[in-house]
Amino acid sequence: MKGLSIRMRLTLWYAILFMGLTSAMGAILLWQVHRHLLHNADRALAEEIGELFEEMALVENQEEMVAELERRFSTHSHYHFQILDEHLNKTFTSRFLTNIQLPPGQPPGLMRGKQYSDVDLGRAGRFRLLDLAVRDSSSTPLLLRAISPLKPVEQDFRSYVKIIATLGPLAVVAALLAGYLVSGHLLSPIQQITNKARKISGDRLDERLPIVNEHDELGELSTTLNETFDRLESSVNTMRRFTSDAAHELRSPVAVLRTEAEIALRKPRDADEYRAVVERTLTEAIRLGELVDQLLTLSRHDAGVQKMSTDEVPVGAIVEDVVARLAATAADKGVHLESVNLPTDFVAGHDVWLSQLFFNLIDNAIKFTAAGGKVNISGASSCDHVEFFVEDTGIGMAEEHLPHVFERFYRADGSREHYRGTGLGLSICKSIVEAHGGEINVESERGEGTRFIVCLPRLNSDHIATPQTIDRSVLENVPNQATVR
Repeated sequence: MKGLSIRMRLTLWYAILFMGLTSAMGAILLWQVHRHLLHNADRALAEEIGELFEEMALVENQEEMVAELERRFSTHSHYHFQILDEHLNKTFTSRFLTNIQLPPGQPPGLMRGKQYSDVDLGRAGRFRLLDLAVRDSSSTPLLLRAISPLKPVEQDFRSYVKIIATLGPLAVVAALLAGYLVSGHLLSPIQQITNKARKISGDRLDERLPIVNEHDELGELSTTLNETFDRLESSVNTMRRFTSDAAHELRSPVAVLRTEAEIALRKPRDADEYRAVVERTLTEAIRLGELVDQLLTLSRHDAGVQKMSTDEVPVGAIVEDVVARLAATAADKGVHLESVNLPTDFVAGHDVWLSQLFFNLIDNAIKFTAAGGKVNISGASSCDHVEFFVEDTGIGMAEEHLPHVFERFYRADGSREHYRGTGLGLSICKSIVEAHGGEINVESERGEGTRFIVCLPRLNSDHIATPQTIDRSVLENVPNQATVR
């Protein structure tokens, strides 16, 4: 069936199941019909033998009884009788049974109730036999036997079989047709989904699949696919914005480099002027290099490069090392840098990248804090996570900018333009944290300062020295220079 369409497969399965169900119902129906016909035959046979016994009870003398039975029951439609005494000697026999030997019966004194059986009398055919033990008017045990042909029962039963055999194929054909129509109706939304999906392309990502009934399986499928298209559209739009922003950011240093070179070549200049041009060119080249490195880092993260195993990392010691490296920078700017209550827990991660993460955050905090301000780094740990807090008393950010600070090339507002950067630093920080299975959040208020919260999964003592798997794509090519928000 693999080469058939879903509609044909549903139709065939429906027909097969219907055929099996019809066959089972037909067999049960015929069995019940046969039982009913046989029950009617037995009931008629019992009525006839009861009538025979009533006639016997009206006569006290056995000779008169036999004479009366000869007159009334020697030939009696298609019912035939036989009476045996307690020694199974024949007392009365219908004319039909004169030359026919019935199966031997039980002595009447040993019998209890009615006994039905089928007997085959050769050319005469198959008959239904009823044996009944009674006592005559003188309390003598007698065995009454009555038979009737089974041919009428068999003929009626065959007529029912013919009816079932005729209607069965018709029902199967009707089931095939009904299954084909019903499956076509049920699968019509799939055709609509298919036709609509064909229209969705890179330049028409806003198209969505129709939802006929959101509560059935096809409605759930359409909803799930539409959600997938929403995520795809969002990813494509993000990629387009990223490409556009990257082109814009790359164009600025390239334009400066070109302008400086063109101005320097317009006329001869002395050594100091050429040196100034080279210094400005170097500054822009360094910035361009940082931007390219960071773009490469983010592109590798987006590409989802292969995984790698890492060992446990003493993240508190890494933060202490970063604080020591930036202590001179903070002192030069007149900012008080302090670390307190750093946890000694281990996390599964990459020490270089975790170092770059906290370097970026702490360096940013120093840059956005005026002289006389403070930058405080602290931490806390629970049974499952370890948290670090990077707080400063700098210029802060307005609340409307907080949801976007981790977006690429996003700069909060004009008051921060003095601190020139690429706009990718916090995006890389977020990539590092997410690669380690953690979360990073920000709290800030304009003029009051900013607080970054980094939450990383903590390694329990049972898992120490066990390699963990993190995303390699964000563990390569981290720029050594500090980045800004």
